[in-house]
Amino acid sequence: MARTADPVHRSRDAAAEQNLVWGSGSLRELPAVADALGCRRVLAVASRSADPVVARLPGLLGGRYLGRWSDVPAHVPAHQVNLAVGSAQETHADTVLAIGGGSAIGLGKIVSLALRLPLIAVPTTFSGAERTSRYFVTTGRGKETGTSGRVLPRAVLYDPELVAGLPREVVASSGSTALAHCLEVLCHPASEEALASAREGLLLLWDSLASLAAGAGDLSTCQDALAGAGLAGHALHELGRPGVAHQVCDVVSTRFGLGYGLLHALFLPLVLRAHGDAADAARAALAELRPGVAAEQAVAEFAVTMGLAAEVDPGRVAAAVGLGAGELRVVLAELSVVAADRAEAEVFERLVAGC
Repeated sequence: MARTADPVHRSRDAAAEQNLVWGSGSLRELPAVADALGCRRVLAVASRSADPVVARLPGLLGGRYLGRWSDVPAHVPAHQVNLAVGSAQETHADTVLAIGGGSAIGLGKIVSLALRLPLIAVPTTFSGAERTSRYFVTTGRGKETGTSGRVLPRAVLYDPELVAGLPREVVASSGSTALAHCLEVLCHPASEEALASAREGLLLLWDSLASLAAGAGDLSTCQDALAGAGLAGHALHELGRPGVAHQVCDVVSTRFGLGYGLLHALFLPLVLRAHGDAADAARAALAELRPGVAAEQAVAEFAVTMGLAAEVDPGRVAAAVGLGAGELRVVLAELSVVAADRAEAEVFERLVAGC
């Protein structure tokens, strides 16, 4: 049973130095959040899917609101970064307000980093990007990533009203990515804070995402999913590096133009298996949710429940995403060469052997 997230409150995460504002209607706290940060000229970065939220900004921010950058393609392409940074410079923005999912928050991070501006995040999906110090830009060489404390949003407003009624595919794609973060953190030697966040995030996400994907969730369910996603992002931030599934999905999604959520659904069972005994903590956490079911099977069945695929067959991942097995092996072999350590390289090598 998922634990209900905290009601409306402000809390200070000491490690991340983020002001987290929770609860239904918390978007109305934006003026107070802006005041606390000394914001006078706020530029929003928000895709068209966030139009209803953006429409409220003039009333909330008044003369502080400069307008909105709305061209927010997936994977944060470098040419869009340059244009968005230029827009922020031209308008003399002193704050970036990112509204949306991973792409909008990712673009907001880069603008914030480039111009050393504070960032406020209003997540409208379950990506968890608002709690990590990781950023990336897609160039002609592929996805280039880095980490910096400067890209951590200074404040995050978690308003369940803004994710109520999300399309099933958005719930599934963003939520499955957050779920993968939790499981992959549990596959690594990490701090107790990271492991605790991953376990609690997994618990909150497992029930809430299934309910939302089935169209049965209420605002409390939405808040649980937001809390779970935030914990997933924080766990990844504490781990300090992306997991194997995350790295594979980064490369395959940008190189071949494939959906991120589907890729996580297809690769995660394979990655859990490739981690071997290192995945025991992840398996134990899943066993509490699906007693008597193998971890790989539980994750595959969850992806089907979310509507990401009609079936998840770990033996046919390449075919499921429209790739040749040889193409997939090349990607995995490339990643094994640049792995963070020998243990991670061996995981990639086992994936190559299994494909």
